[in-house]
Amino acid sequence: MARNPRIFRRWGSWLSGLMVLLTTLLVACGGAAPPAPADTPAGVSPTRAPTATVSIAQPTPTRVVPVTSAKDRITVVTAGEPVSMDMWDSRCSGNIEHMACRELAQDPLTWIDGSSFELVPLSGIESWEQREPHVWRFKLRPGIKFHNGEPWNAAGAKLGIDFNGDGKHGGGFTVHSFISGAVVDDLTVDVTCQNAKRENNPCPIFPRTALNTSFQAPQWWNSATPEQRARISYGFGPYKITGWDAGIKLTLEAYADYKPNKAYDSQAPWIKNVTQVWRQEALVRAAMVTTGEADWADNVGFENVTKVPQGIQSGSNEMYTLVADTIWHPELKKKKIRMALAHAIDCPAMVKALYDGRNECIGNISQPGTLGINAQNSKPYEYNPTLAKQLLKDGGYDPANEIRIHAQIGRVYRNGELLEAVVGYWKEIGVTAKLVTWEPAQYADGRSSGCGRFTGQPGYAEKMDCGARNPPAPFNASTHYYAVPTSNESLDYQRQGILRLSCFGINSRVCDPALEKKIEEAAATPLGDLRKQRLEELAQIAYDEYYFITFFHTQVVYGAAKNLEWKPRYDPRIRVNTMRFK
Repeated sequence: MARNPRIFRRWGSWLSGLMVLLTTLLVACGGAAPPAPADTPAGVSPTRAPTATVSIAQPTPTRVVPVTSAKDRITVVTAGEPVSMDMWDSRCSGNIEHMACRELAQDPLTWIDGSSFELVPLSGIESWEQREPHVWRFKLRPGIKFHNGEPWNAAGAKLGIDFNGDGKHGGGFTVHSFISGAVVDDLTVDVTCQNAKRENNPCPIFPRTALNTSFQAPQWWNSATPEQRARISYGFGPYKITGWDAGIKLTLEAYADYKPNKAYDSQAPWIKNVTQVWRQEALVRAAMVTTGEADWADNVGFENVTKVPQGIQSGSNEMYTLVADTIWHPELKKKKIRMALAHAIDCPAMVKALYDGRNECIGNISQPGTLGINAQNSKPYEYNPTLAKQLLKDGGYDPANEIRIHAQIGRVYRNGELLEAVVGYWKEIGVTAKLVTWEPAQYADGRSSGCGRFTGQPGYAEKMDCGARNPPAPFNASTHYYAVPTSNESLDYQRQGILRLSCFGINSRVCDPALEKKIEEAAATPLGDLRKQRLEELAQIAYDEYYFITFFHTQVVYGAAKNLEWKPRYDPRIRVNTMRFK
């Protein structure tokens, strides 16, 4: 593996010709005209994303033909196998391999339209309104049932809201912090936003941050064992899970009682049966689509675009990032060591060699266009190995303390080669470094073993003494650096403040009570100049403290059968109910 920018430049020379061909082919594919914004039900005050700079390679089309598909079965292939079907388990992550327990079986509390960036409801919600600075009221749609037949009502909504807002379950907390539900009547529920001490806290953009707040059939969930919950999920989304053969396949079928709403992503499924399989190698995934063994494949790689019937390129709203353990690793606690490691990496050389410059280097963990990101707090760190060596000396680096990168290989295209190159750069400045590969379950356990695991323990909300405690389960050790493609669908830096900078985030390796106060303050600020200023300050602190080494905003090439009609969203959310065979 190349570990030197000179070698990267030689790679770039032979890759460039191939990438020129790729560009020609992708441009030739064209794209449909953008649709009109989705209709908004009465009572809903849509909040537009605070930016208009995010682009989508292939805009979402408006359905204008009857609900028919030339085939009623589809096989999708992902890079990894899912770890859990329990949407309230942190191991059911935002990665594409977990589409079954998230986007297929679930319709969350709110949704962001992939073209207009407007807030829209999916099947379970009629409308919402803000009652107080810290309280939002949601009206539920009548006649909705979970996959097992249980009725959707305010009691079931409260259960999901409470679990998604307790800091330990589900993905909702990572965007909006603590919340709790209250039943108003059978089809009305109030959501109250709180801080870590369970005091009321204003949440002016809550509906925009509620897209990961999900629900499961309450009677079943309360009576099921953890093992049963991990094997299946009963939501009320467009597909229901029918079987999971570990290591082999996962199957789903269209939910016959699904109630479409006006949103594009809330349409009835075209295709009845879905099978998910997984293969780590991009070339293998591409070959499966070419031979007809699969109909859709995640992340087939730029150079394999000519090997699939359709190669569809799109941004994914994911920033590929190294998250530093600033709590428990003896070297990464030291800012100058983190600085040295960042300045030792020549990101442009790696991107040119491995991606022909298609992924643009960036210095923060949300894409440009996110509220809070500006030119100053997102510029790439300078490649300066001389400075890096001096910083190691000034910071008191101890080479006996190995610095590892933990990663799930294949989740991001060519990330194995990329991270091996990073290890090579670090070794060149005298760092003891190594790349360690995690299987999906290890990855899920590792990344979620952060400070937020102490939430709820007596005194923690007041002390926030994460560094005084041993690393928590399920990993029970320092994660050194862990590599993650981190997304921010809300397009607001509040998400990254709560997810990766907070003492109460299970993915966080940062805990600073002064910073915690700034995160809470920014989240409580209404949209406007002051909110923008406070979020920019959070992003600047993350940048100045070198809490993360971010490489690029990922671009993905999906592979698809020739007759499969599908357009990607701006984020890594796959709704198979929007696919059909022509």
